[in-house]
Amino acid sequence: MPHRDIHIGEILHFYFRNKQLDGLYLSTAIKAFAGSFITIFVPIYLLTLGFDIREVAIFFLVNFIASFVFFSIGLKLNTKLGVKKVMTLGIIFSIVYYLSLINLSTGNINYLLVAFVFGLSGGTYWAGFNLEFSRFCDKDNEASEISIWTIFATVFGALGPTIGAIFILETSYNILFLVSSGLLLFSAIPLFFTKNEKTNFKFSFKNFLNENQGYKTLAYLTNGIILPVGAVFWPIFIYLTLGKVLSLGIIVSVTTILVGIFLFFAGNFSDKNRNKVLKTGVFTHSFSWITRLFFLSPIGIFVNNLYSNISYFLINLPFSKIVFSKSKQSKNVSNYFLFREFYLLLGRVTILLFVILTSSILWTFIVSFFATFIYLGLLKEK
Repeated sequence: MPHRDIHIGEILHFYFRNKQLDGLYLSTAIKAFAGSFITIFVPIYLLTLGFDIREVAIFFLVNFIASFVFFSIGLKLNTKLGVKKVMTLGIIFSIVYYLSLINLSTGNINYLLVAFVFGLSGGTYWAGFNLEFSRFCDKDNEASEISIWTIFATVFGALGPTIGAIFILETSYNILFLVSSGLLLFSAIPLFFTKNEKTNFKFSFKNFLNENQGYKTLAYLTNGIILPVGAVFWPIFIYLTLGKVLSLGIIVSVTTILVGIFLFFAGNFSDKNRNKVLKTGVFTHSFSWITRLFFLSPIGIFVNNLYSNISYFLINLPFSKIVFSKSKQSKNVSNYFLFREFYLLLGRVTILLFVILTSSILWTFIVSFFATFIYLGLLKEK
């Protein structure tokens, strides 16, 4: 037993040794906690207001396009205001987005304007976060530091879906949005205990086109395809299959807790075995898209959701390590991340246009199955 205590203590000391990142971790964790109350329920909320699957896809299409535009603007603002102020702006815009969701139920605002504000908040916040994390993460331990960032967001947000579902059932969506808005305010506080670094962003369209990131480009496209399917259409599928927001909330919460435990130990292993972890993740995660179509009981959906999330992080940890380690080698880190966001956008637009044209959720699982194998190209990255 004493040996185990020492081992856990060493792991914790290994993770929490970068004070600048600690502030980012805590801010992101609180923001994730506030967001976890509503994130998986926004597509369900739109359905309850009478929007169909096609209109939900259009909502997220506008969101992602706006997010890319304001990610670009956010990079420029980093040079004027500093990173932590830009991230704080993103938090403020997130609160405006949550409040605009309330107005959506009254019919006083167009739903595409709400989607636009959603993109404004996300693009601004992550423009600051990506540069800050890239600057301060340890180049030899990116996967470990990515895992602790993810763990913070995961652990803090674990109970959010269940709490959110209870709020919806006992009060209303509007009360839930108000509570989440209040919590978001606290996510800005840790940022003011970090340095306000300014970046030098000089955009050149020619340099942007010449930004060659090899096999990562196709991986960005793939990420852009499968993430909206997992974050938007999979929760809708669970809700339509089980018919209860509480069932959806509990499944996501329990899965999140178990994935957080897994990530606690997986980061360090991924640092030392990048290609092995990536290859395992690709083959296991691709299979999860097919099994979603057959295991439709509550237990079956829970097991598949857990399996899918763990297998996805087996891809995401080494992939993110590649992304952030290569960013340190880039002559223009802002262009580097803008290039990534552009190809993520292309993937997102592709899958959302597919849904808009077909109004089908099931076929997005099949597309994601084939797209997942594109990640294997990352094995050729040095």
